[in-house]
Amino acid sequence: MLVGLTGGFGCGKSTVLKLFERLGAAVLSADSIVHDLLKREVVRDSIVEMFGPDILVRGEIDRKKLSARVFSDETNRKKIEKLLHPLVLETIEQTYKKATNLTSNLKVIMVVEIPLLFETGFDKRMDVVVVVRAEADVIRERLRRKGFSDEEIRARAAAQFPIDEKVSRADYVIDNSGSLEDTEQQVRAVWADLLRTRSQR
Repeated sequence: MLVGLTGGFGCGKSTVLKLFERLGAAVLSADSIVHDLLKREVVRDSIVEMFGPDILVRGEIDRKKLSARVFSDETNRKKIEKLLHPLVLETIEQTYKKATNLTSNLKVIMVVEIPLLFETGFDKRMDVVVVVRAEADVIRERLRRKGFSDEEIRARAAAQFPIDEKVSRADYVIDNSGSLEDTEQQVRAVWADLLRTRSQR
């Protein structure tokens, strides 16, 4: 079973992913995949061709510089998405296939954190979609503590579908506005339901 995990920027998707992992899910993060892709020579060279050599620091793509270019200009964002998204999807599908082959069946539950799940159309490849949400003031406070400016927060949010739309398209919704214990309880409930669904396959 392939589970897509998404939500708004700063909602706490990574926290929820870790909770699923503790419960026994195989997990994967699109951000981690992108981090690895940026180290590939062919990807690095393509990005340098797009944005120039000043995007590099000591021969590596500077992710902070890249983010600034991508989220401040829609044309740049679409260019980088066209380059990276097919590679991300390919990696997800290969990893899931490998996991199912190792277990010799389709009983494995893999949860994949994909911030732009709906925006990329990746949701169509998932068996189940889980959306993480949180109250706007909670999100702002969390992101400010991480060093994001209000302008950066708005730019990141503008690159995604509204959270209400994501919620309306979800199979499960986890509200991460409260305590970690509250979130964990919700994740446990979703996990129990996923296990029941898996057993019926």
